[in-house]
Amino acid sequence: MPFPRLRLRPGDADPGRQLLWFAVVLLGLSLVFYLAGPIIGSLSGFTRANVPASALMAACPACAAALVARRSGRLSGLVGMVARRPRLDRSWLVAVLGMPAVIALAALLSGQGSGFMAPGWSVLALAAAYVAAAVGEEIGWTAFVLPRLAPATGELAAGLTIGAGWGLWHVVPYLQAGHSAGWVVGQCVFSVVFRVLLVRLALWQQGSMWPAVAAHASYNLAWSLSPHAGAAYNPWAAAGLTTALAAITRVLTRPATVQRT
Repeated sequence: MPFPRLRLRPGDADPGRQLLWFAVVLLGLSLVFYLAGPIIGSLSGFTRANVPASALMAACPACAAALVARRSGRLSGLVGMVARRPRLDRSWLVAVLGMPAVIALAALLSGQGSGFMAPGWSVLALAAAYVAAAVGEEIGWTAFVLPRLAPATGELAAGLTIGAGWGLWHVVPYLQAGHSAGWVVGQCVFSVVFRVLLVRLALWQQGSMWPAVAAHASYNLAWSLSPHAGAAYNPWAAAGLTTALAAITRVLTRPATVQRT
């Protein structure tokens, strides 16, 4: 079973109410970063790519999940989901190599196949930062939201729903980075299909969020190292290729039964 069964106790909030509170708390916490982003400016001095300071809101999903889980008496369940050990299997090939391959192929299709930054010590520091950011996000989206949503909706609908919320949550930072409306829409579409892939990876690993963390971080790192510091990145091409990767990954794995935590 990917997720242990949720046992409600007197006074516990039901999963739907927990999800509503998660959204409210997440928006409240993120608002601080939305407002502070233009004041602080860009993080490109460290990230190489054009990342606004509002992207520091990556810690907010974990904070919102912990606050809501504690309030509803489910904090130990959240900790258990975070601590769930992944298996060592081929899902890690998709998690670690899949999204860098998507970024590289998207660059080739866009005529920007050369100019990737070579690995070095600075890349290790950047990778560590992206892993930390991915942990902050996936504690919220994968360890908290997924096991509360998927039992009611099923895997695909859960992925599409979380992906839509995930994409909308990023719209303000995208706009603060100066991206066009077409780019923002394309990146939101990409977020939806990427989240479908991350949900499949989590179910492949029976609920462990860590392959999703690896895929999330590897995508961000590959984007930062891509030609022209990510400026040549085409979200529409990335969305199409990620859709194909998610479909292939789904075919290669068994359907999983999703139960609540």
